Amino acid sequence: MHVNKTKALAVLGVMAALSTVLTVLGTVISVNTVFFTAAAAFLTGIAVCSYGMGYGTVFFFVCLLLDFIVNPNKLHLFLYLALAGYLLLSEGSWLLLCRIVDGRKKIWLHGGFRFIIFALLYLFLLYLFPQFFVSDTLLAKPWFKIAMIPFGILVWIVYDLAYFTVRKILYEKFSRLF
Repeated sequence: MHVNKTKALAVLGVMAALSTVLTVLGTVISVNTVFFTAAAAFLTGIAVCSYGMGYGTVFFFVCLLLDFIVNPNKLHLFLYLALAGYLLLSEGSWLLLCRIVDGRKKIWLHGGFRFIIFALLYLFLLYLFPQFFVSDTLLAKPWFKIAMIPFGILVWIVYDLAYFTVRKILYEKFSRLF
């Protein structure tokens, strides 16, 4: 993939600024923390799709650094790390599978790999930072974390569908930009 480096840096710089604004909005408007952080994370996957794994990885770490510097709530950094890290690993695994596997087997392997990545990151957030999901009163209930596992699978399906839909729309509308 031949990419004009200046154009890539300019587009990724604007995307990093937008990502930072979205994560800060997630802190300011606390009801929509997960929504805004997920929208910011979508930009990481789009960076990988548009410019490759190298640019996408640099974009991911730049956004983490900007979020750490600008965002007043440092706890939200872990949510961004999980959501954007999932998309970085997901898109990177697709690029790798395209090189080594052909046909429908590639699609099934990628789906399984995406599920494993999401499950690990979700369990990490659920057990270390459950306050992202519910209030303290529900955290005291012994059944809460077990009940959240099927909920997490449903969230993964919605998150994946939303990401692929947004990616498709962005490529249709702004294909000449990428």
